[in-house]
Parts: sequence; structure tokens; C-alpha cells
Amino acid sequence: MAKTTKILLGLPWYDGPDADTVGVNFEFLHYLGRLQERSRYMLHDVVGIGCKLDSGGDDPLCEYTPDDYRLFGELEFSYCDETRISLVGMARERVVEAGLRWGADWLYFWDADMRFRKSTLLRLLRHQKPVVAALAFTARDPIMPVIYRIVESADHKGIRFDSKTVFDFPEDKLVGNEDIDGSLAFGSGVVLINMNVFHQVPKPWFHSTGCGEDWMFCVRCHEFGIPRYVDTSIKTVDHKKHAPRWA
Repeated sequence: MAKTTKILLGLPWYDGPDADTVGVNFEFLHYLGRLQERSRYMLHDVVGIGCKLDSGGDDPLCEYTPDDYRLFGELEFSYCDETRISLVGMARERVVEAGLRWGADWLYFWDADMRFRKSTLLRLLRHQKPVVAALAFTARDPIMPVIYRIVESADHKGIRFDSKTVFDFPEDKLVGNEDIDGSLAFGSGVVLINMNVFHQVPKPWFHSTGCGEDWMFCVRCHEFGIPRYVDTSIKTVDHKKHAPRWA
């Protein structure tokens, strides 16, 4: 029997579907349906012969290859529909709980206002890291990368955490904790998380304290020794920007 890898999709959209990205989201979900179907045929098609997932040819890395099949087998996707609430941290917590109930292997978050290539999910999955994100940028000027160093400091209440934006990150490579002084944090506009992380890190996972629920998730992982990575070769773009960064 072929191995099955179960991936839960989480799409926080507290302000409703974004008019500038709803088409991208539907296109991506359509691609995932074809990807799931193709993975089920791979047992009988291990040399990769068959319909191509990217008929336009502009994103060849979105193809499900025999090497992918040997690693992940048949892909099964499910979507959590409990994310349309104003508290993004709570929405993310609900997605995690749904993934634990379903027995998911991976959790793939993307924000409703993000644009990214179809191959992003597979490229992140191929790294097989506990937590790995695509590189995102701030939505408003000045445009800055959403990648940080976690800074620990002490005050009268004990240890507190702060962050500093990283501008000198290695370009077009997989960047890990060891590349950012062992203290990497990032925005989770597009991120893939292995579900074992949520067994190693106790709740709350995405508790928002005014500094961002995704940043706090990185801090929680930092506290419990979970490695984090950003693939800086995988770019994303917020709907407020006029041109994708990968263009």
C-alpha cells in the first residue's frame, strides 16, 4: 500500500476574501486538487509520464516527481473552514486543533491577501523541516523583509522578547536558526509546519500579544528548541504591492 501524507490547509481571512487575491486562491486550490489526483496515479506512473500540472511551463517546480512520490507517497488535502474570525491567533489555533483531530502530517498556512507561486507548497515540503516559511515582505512602505532576530532581554518582570529586522539574510537559500544567531523568527504569510511541533510545544501556539501571533509562534518554538527556517528563494507578495517579487 502506498504511503499517504496528509496536509491540512489553513487560510485565515478575518476581513473576508480579498478581491485582488481570490482568483489566485481558487487557482491554487484547483492545482492542489490536480496534485492530489496525480499523486494517486504515481504508483502506476513512477517515471513521471502523464498530464503535466503546470501546462503553462512557467513553474516547473510544481510538478509532482517520482522523487516526491518516494518521499511522500499519495497526497491527501483537507481544508479547515473555521478561520473566518477577527482574531487571527484564534483562527490559527483552531486550524491546529482541526489538524490534530484529523491526524494531519503537515499544516500549510497562507494568508488570504498573499500571492505566491503554485510550487511553493511542494518546495517547502521537500525541505522536510519542522517549520519552514517562504520569504514575505511588509505590506506598506517602507517595504522590508518579514524576517527577524529574536532578542532576549530582562526587565523587572523577568525575561522578555523583542525583535530586530534582518536585512543581511543569505539570498536564495534555505536560512535556518544558525544563520540568524540561533534566533530566527518570521511572518507566517506562507508557512509549512510539521504537526509534531504541536506535540512538542504546549498551547497556546499563536497567542497574540499585540506583536503578532506568528512572531509569538516563533518565540514559542525558540523556547522549546524547535528549528525554524525560511527559504529566501521562495518569494511572496502582498496584495497591496503592484508586482510580485519573483518577477
